[in-house]
Amino acid sequence: MGNHSENITQNYKWGIREFAESFNVTPRTIRFYEDKGLLKPSRNSGARIFDHEDYVRFERIMRAKRIGFRLDDIKEVLDVTDGEITGRSELLKRKNNFEKAISSLKRRRKDIDVITNDLKDICSVITKNIESSYDSNGVFDLAAAYEARFKETMADDYSVENNNKKEI
Repeated sequence: MGNHSENITQNYKWGIREFAESFNVTPRTIRFYEDKGLLKPSRNSGARIFDHEDYVRFERIMRAKRIGFRLDDIKEVLDVTDGEITGRSELLKRKNNFEKAISSLKRRRKDIDVITNDLKDICSVITKNIESSYDSNGVFDLAAAYEARFKETMADDYSVENNNKKEI
């Protein structure tokens, strides 16, 4: 799985409008992130100029936002990676916070995987039964089709053959 930024030329420069459009946000949003200290574009005659590093940085910021990190959380990480935080005790405190975030992300990844598989199962049931599982009113009975699929899965999970394999 590659980054979108891999497709961006290292030497390419953007103005604020073009930079914002490449992330499907407004220039006002970009200025907001700059005001928060998350972006630090260079200037040319007062105009903001964004480079490849700014692109990669904002891509990471947006990814963190999409998965639920607050801007303050993102700033805490960037302050460390930017070398703003150098004191031992503060670095250790942040490291501890980052480790907690990692644990939380791992739990969320498992939850996402389970929900993704559940939704795939529902889609499979719909695809398999869409033509044949209508009630007398012409309504698709997903609950009945899904229950049949669930019972089939449970039977597979608890069959004598599977139980013997699990004991080995």
